Amino acid sequence: MQLLMIDDDEPFARVMVRRLSHHDWQAVHCASPEEAFANYGSEDFAVILLDLNLQGESGLKHLEALQEKWPRARIIILTGYASIATTVHAIKHGAVDYLTKPIEMNQLLKAIAGDEEAPELSSEPVGVDTLEWEMIQRALQEHEGNISATARALKMHRRTLQRRLQKRRN
Repeated sequence: MQLLMIDDDEPFARVMVRRLSHHDWQAVHCASPEEAFANYGSEDFAVILLDLNLQGESGLKHLEALQEKWPRARIIILTGYASIATTVHAIKHGAVDYLTKPIEMNQLLKAIAGDEEAPELSSEPVGVDTLEWEMIQRALQEHEGNISATARALKMHRRTLQRRLQKRRN
């Protein structure tokens, strides 16, 4: 079966394509949706792995065009910046799954095969810690990882931000 991976992280994509080929997938890689449309327009992909952050823009804005071009493909979002808001947006707009990087191959293979049930969206309110973490991650992304600029944007002392980041990583 054929799989299209759209990800601007070349080393990561090369490794994933190689590993997927060991599991009987005919995987190809493109750095952008435009490249995929230009080079693989006539292919019939069963699965599309789409990176959320493509060269500074959201991969989500390409969901509709990808679905129109390859309507039978299962689209799975891969991201290093998971958030509840983007997960909900992706699922509502046609993605069948939303996975965070780094990802284990077994987890990816299950998602590709559709073996996992779709996660239920909880009706419980989101915790303050989760919302704070998402806001920090969004600000970090907007400021390209610059701690000082992120702290200023969040009106937070730089050391406080560093402690919260360190606490979350441990």
